[in-house]
Amino acid sequence: MTDRLQFDQIFAQGQKAHESGNIGEAEVCYIKLLEIAPGHPDILHLLGVLYGQTEHLEDAEKLIAEALKSLPEDPIYLFNYGNVLTKMKRWHDAATAFGQAAKGAPDHVDIAFNLALTHKKLGNLEEAERFFRQVLSLDHNHAHSMTELAGLVEKKGAREEAIILQEKANVLEPNIPDFQLNLGVLKLKQHQWDDAIALFEKALSLEKWHPQSIAIKAIAHFEKGEDSAALNLVDPSTKLFVTDLPLPSDVDEKSLIKALVNHPSCEWERSGTTTIEGAQTENLLNDTNPLIKSFVSLLTAKIETYIQRQDIDPNDPFLAKIPESWNYSIWATILKNDGHQIPHLHPSGWLSGVYYLEVPSDIMDKENSGQQGWIEFGAPGYGIEPVRPPNVRRIMPVPGKLIFFPSSFFHQTIPLSGKAQRISIAFDVLPTKWRS
Repeated sequence: MTDRLQFDQIFAQGQKAHESGNIGEAEVCYIKLLEIAPGHPDILHLLGVLYGQTEHLEDAEKLIAEALKSLPEDPIYLFNYGNVLTKMKRWHDAATAFGQAAKGAPDHVDIAFNLALTHKKLGNLEEAERFFRQVLSLDHNHAHSMTELAGLVEKKGAREEAIILQEKANVLEPNIPDFQLNLGVLKLKQHQWDDAIALFEKALSLEKWHPQSIAIKAIAHFEKGEDSAALNLVDPSTKLFVTDLPLPSDVDEKSLIKALVNHPSCEWERSGTTTIEGAQTENLLNDTNPLIKSFVSLLTAKIETYIQRQDIDPNDPFLAKIPESWNYSIWATILKNDGHQIPHLHPSGWLSGVYYLEVPSDIMDKENSGQQGWIEFGAPGYGIEPVRPPNVRRIMPVPGKLIFFPSSFFHQTIPLSGKAQRISIAFDVLPTKWRS
């Protein structure tokens, strides 16, 4: 058998395996092909795409970058390179890759859409709007561009256009909970409480645990004067669990603080977060630092005990579904002078929480009448300006204090004053399977 015939047969086998989701077989085929034809750009690209799909991102980036040395203007190579860079959160590099891809394939809808999303992530909202509109000029029924564009124009004050765009997106894709949520928020901002509630109920019929819809449906009921209905959904006076969590005996507090402040993933003003004048780390779940590892082990054991003690209650939106298995996202937040977090919730979580490691002494002072640095539950985010003063609950942070709350609860931090730092460790429980 000639090398060419063997190459073609293995190539066909690899592509078929890749398309059918047989990743292991496809990988073996691509590696064999590179042994036959070292540096072949198509195989480097395909293996890079495969590694990107399996989250081996550094290998994926290197392989596709190598393929681009042979074909630097290939729009599909550039598109998939941009997708890998996006997963690596290298937003500027991803925007460059998608931009180069768009020059070679100006009518490629997916390239234009990903370019628009990346500009939005970078805060280049005018560019994002331009490319979302370009997508819609190429595909008049691109519902995801409609909903993204609706969000952008609403921020500019064009709420009527936003509603028209979102309503059309909802007709095209009626079974996406976030689309129902988005339109509900727009209706809420117009004080159309009944229409908003109906849309949130639609979202919850599609996805029973949909934290944003639960949270904002509660706001709509409260604005309408239906306080009991609102409190059944979100009640910070009764549905928070506050406890203490002493550090493990093998963890020195000052050393743990130093490890977090100097953590390689700790980034000031990290994009895509709700933290202002502060820093955040990435997920600490699998961190190898022994101090962090010991604390994370203690925290996850405490969380698991809490979850195991919960019973399903169909009348409680939070306990109507309880996870049987889950993943964790755990991160540290460091705030200094004027540092705070704007009102937000955690849409991917079921249970969230915060642990206070270091707290400036003046936060706990009786003279702190403005409760600076305290955590507050109840005030809405998403640009919602409530008509009625919301029901809120503030809790003073104290070192060693741990607060559990449903991920559907809006919360924020009252801005700090002074130069001392406030360090907290937050978490989300991310369900992978629900109890039957």
